[in-house]
Amino acid sequence: MRYCLGLLLLSLCFTSHGKNRLPNDCSHLQERTELDFVLFSKKEFIELGECLAINAIKTNLPINIVEACNEVDEDRRNILGIFSLSKSEAIRIGQCMGAINYVYQRYNNELVNRYSYKTYQCAKGVSAVDTIRANLFGDVNRKNLRNALCHER
Repeated sequence: MRYCLGLLLLSLCFTSHGKNRLPNDCSHLQERTELDFVLFSKKEFIELGECLAINAIKTNLPINIVEACNEVDEDRRNILGIFSLSKSEAIRIGQCMGAINYVYQRYNNELVNRYSYKTYQCAKGVSAVDTIRANLFGDVNRKNLRNALCHER
């Protein structure tokens, strides 16, 4: 009994640190089989969605970010949170958050042009999700997403 209590206390002492940067590419997903996708957890499907969105934005492919961010808002309002997500919903949440984080990391505090000292100030998190849901319609590319989430400071 003491060992179980000690193990429980030990596990509670360690904190989990989330990733603080985006994946460079989705190369870690290339060697996956169909069975791996069946066994993926919701967190891994969210990461897959992030990779898909980042790849689409980098290559300037249109992506329906509003639909993805609507899923984030729905999940935010759901009492059960991540436990009620389907795999496709988890992928869409990852797409929304991956696109927002990519724009934030790419453009936040970047100079607007070489001749002025103005920089971009970009939204992130819940405010970025709300901005996308309110201002963008349908498919967007990198420039439209930057214009919606970032403004000159």
